[in-house]
Amino acid sequence: MAKKYHSPDKAPRQLLLPLGNGGTNTIRAGRLGRHDAIREALTSALAACPLSREEFASEMSRLLGESISVNHLNNWASTAKKDWRFPLEYAAAFCLISQDFGLIEAALEETGRELRTKSPKCWRNTGECWCKSGGLRARSGNFWRG
Repeated sequence: MAKKYHSPDKAPRQLLLPLGNGGTNTIRAGRLGRHDAIREALTSALAACPLSREEFASEMSRLLGESISVNHLNNWASTAKKDWRFPLEYAAAFCLISQDFGLIEAALEETGRELRTKSPKCWRNTGECWCKSGGLRARSGNFWRG
């Protein structure tokens, strides 16, 4: 069987990303590392929450459909456990149970984006924001609309 020869004109090429046009080139390396800020937000939200950590963990387990233990909460909030990271897919349940959205604010802190109000009413979902006031209506806007 003969080898196939590919001419350079038909060779697959990697596309270049337009990073020079105001992309992330202007952000200093490591600036968006939010590990400590997220841990601090988790710790303060858990401390301010009237629920015990056992009740908090059981409610997170109920909402997420996954097993969340008190040890998970302790490890996520501990400054000594650097290997334990809080999963983003748990953020909605955590914020709703604690009624503290500082976790989302900590994640967005250095990006130039922020929550619009301290008591957010809706999530931005695929370009539309579904608000509860006056029934469900589609609205455009930032991450949260008050």
